[in-house]
Amino acid sequence: MKRKIDPVSERLMPEFEKTLDAFGYELVQMKLGGRPGNRTLTVSIDKAGGVTADDCRYAASRLSVLLDALDPIEGHYTLVVSSPGVNRPLTRDTDFERFSGQKAALRWSAPEQGPRTVRGILLGVEQDKVRLDVDGTEVLVPLADIETANIVYDWERDNEQ
Repeated sequence: MKRKIDPVSERLMPEFEKTLDAFGYELVQMKLGGRPGNRTLTVSIDKAGGVTADDCRYAASRLSVLLDALDPIEGHYTLVVSSPGVNRPLTRDTDFERFSGQKAALRWSAPEQGPRTVRGILLGVEQDKVRLDVDGTEVLVPLADIETANIVYDWERDNEQ
């Protein structure tokens, strides 16, 4: 996957993954935004069975200790820890296998066609291409071309249960 990641997040990611894993959480995504001196570091976490507000508070307290020790962000910043939500981002190549069978949206840039977005059912990965069932037709999207991807929550299916 094409990942646009800022240098601070790139430096913090291995430490955050190790710390969160030690407490039973998975790092889904992290982004640093805002202007220098007033930044926001947004961290999305997950765990089996889902993430609660208490999980977010606990993970934030653990990550705050790490941030105090590493001091990677100049000036004032705010740490926000949240769940990935129902439209969970797919941030790792392995996510496309892990969430096989679920509806997803993928945005990618094909050199000859420009940016495209497609929605369908994930069928996994084969030869570095994501397989997606789009209305009965299999679409192959090279992992290297994917810019963003996320689960698309099926509200209709949930309301039927």
